[in-house]
Amino acid sequence: MCGIAGVFSMDRVIDESGLVRMAQALSHRGPDSEGLYINPSRTVGLAHRRLSIIDLSDRANQPFTSQCGRYVMVFNGEVYNYKSIAKTLDIPLCTDSDTEVVLEAFVRWGPDFVEHLNGMFAIAIYDTLAAKIFLFRDRMGIKPLYYSYDGRQLAFASESKAILPLRDTVALNLEALKDYLFLEYIPAGQSIFKHIHKLEKGTALTLDAQGLRFHRYYDLLQRFDPQSGLSETACLDRLHADLENSLRLRQISDVPIGAFLSGGVDSSLICGMFQKVSKDPIATFNIGFENAAFDESGYAHQVAEKLKTDHRSVIADEDYALQFYQKVSAAYDEPFAAPSTFPTLLVCREAKKEVTVALSGDGGDELFMGYGYYNWMDRFTKMSRYGGNHGRRLAGKLLSLMGTKQARAARILDHEGGYRAWLHIWSQEQYMFSEREIADLTGQDYVHKSLEKDWKDIHAMDIHPYEKISLFDINHYLADNLLYKVDIASMHFGLEVRVPFLDHHFVESAINMPLHYKVNQGTQKYIQKRLLTRFLPEELVYRKKWGFPAPIGDWLNNGLRFLIETYLNEKTVRKQGIFNPYVIRRLLTEFRQGRTFHYKRVWALVFFQLWYKNYVDKSL
Repeated sequence: MCGIAGVFSMDRVIDESGLVRMAQALSHRGPDSEGLYINPSRTVGLAHRRLSIIDLSDRANQPFTSQCGRYVMVFNGEVYNYKSIAKTLDIPLCTDSDTEVVLEAFVRWGPDFVEHLNGMFAIAIYDTLAAKIFLFRDRMGIKPLYYSYDGRQLAFASESKAILPLRDTVALNLEALKDYLFLEYIPAGQSIFKHIHKLEKGTALTLDAQGLRFHRYYDLLQRFDPQSGLSETACLDRLHADLENSLRLRQISDVPIGAFLSGGVDSSLICGMFQKVSKDPIATFNIGFENAAFDESGYAHQVAEKLKTDHRSVIADEDYALQFYQKVSAAYDEPFAAPSTFPTLLVCREAKKEVTVALSGDGGDELFMGYGYYNWMDRFTKMSRYGGNHGRRLAGKLLSLMGTKQARAARILDHEGGYRAWLHIWSQEQYMFSEREIADLTGQDYVHKSLEKDWKDIHAMDIHPYEKISLFDINHYLADNLLYKVDIASMHFGLEVRVPFLDHHFVESAINMPLHYKVNQGTQKYIQKRLLTRFLPEELVYRKKWGFPAPIGDWLNNGLRFLIETYLNEKTVRKQGIFNPYVIRRLLTEFRQGRTFHYKRVWALVFFQLWYKNYVDKSL
């Protein structure tokens, strides 16, 4: 696990000091060593910061040159099946690392080598003979890769902040900002900066004298072919075997491994299976809150006692928020409104004190349909069917006149309907701004387009609505929100996080299981919970879902209130010139008068202002 960066120019001499600054911007991702490569004509430079996980010796450092001498590679991530690939290649190796195997696989198989890799990765390979560079990103989008291309020069890096040193000016991508206000994150392809883009998951980029080209080598929708007639026992046994195989691969390491344990279904299942094959108690880590409504640490302790793990738990209180809010806004180099950044950063910091690798349960909710908004899609559809748009909107207006909970629900019903309704429901389930509110806030028209085509294609599939939502979440929310959040938080402290649910073989098996094994008589994640009962008693399995939030609304009304007064006051907003100050004033008035469901919208604006001060205008 590392940080990578590079510059490939068609006709310019690159600035070596710029390459060094790119590497320095990624030093947190790779504290163990730094390496640079510059070609003889000084038109290509590769930089690497290493977090040593497999083969800790210097011989495995990067940039890495192929045995034939033609290719040079920088690589971030882990390829778990590297030993089986090495056996297939049947060539003498100089190291015990996956890095050497990955590069020799490219030498043997060319760009199609990526089809053989099982893991998480962002890879850059420079062909010194053909003057060509290749970039690859893993199938599920676990490892990020950003790039900037001006027609003659390509720059790339694991984080966008490492590309900024090459720029004299920073230009905001206002459409990306609007998408952020709608989604809480910035979706695939674009970034908050006009000149920087994200290489999409499952995609290869090639640049040479013929120009820039993209190839989508993996598309999950093409692997979707649900099976029927599979018995529950067969389905359960297959799920168990597939997850065991994924976990076995993800235990390969030359450094200590632990696991996150929230007490929920996903992390408990990972820890249960991990502990079963471990000789000693595994190290597990959890974050709790003083606010009982957000605190799941008691369940985590109960699970840890049953599994007999070596458990640690830390409480995140308001004092922690005061100490950490600047670190959160600096670590995330794009606006990112998920309050779970606070506990995620804290659990990664605590885990790093004892381990270098941690297993995570991310992906379980998307694969096994664990979110509450599946039910909202049902409700919205039924109201539209029986009462029409008029009846649904009337119901929404009545709800808006009731209590806080009902008023929040009313926002979900306030949409014209049609296939785009799901995008609106998703946004409102995240407590974010509606399209109309974003137009008022920015003074520009806004209709969310970034995810519309993919949702339209999925919506047109002849499958159950729950399956559509699951595929949409795997392709977008999981890749561009949850995995981005964990990558930034973990690598900020030099911690590698592995995701057993996202082995692509496991993913394909899971999405093609019969629907009634995922949602069964109202029980979501049914088959996953059935598997978990092999490790835990039912009372710890069948309980209310919590998620991993933080009490950001409480903090904004108390210890973090000064952030609102500092960054969202009318003078500051007018000086900045991006948002309508009257719209912000109205939002803050409603929030202070008890409409607490606005907390996420308020935090989204505060976070953007903190980010803006860090990356755009320090005088804000």
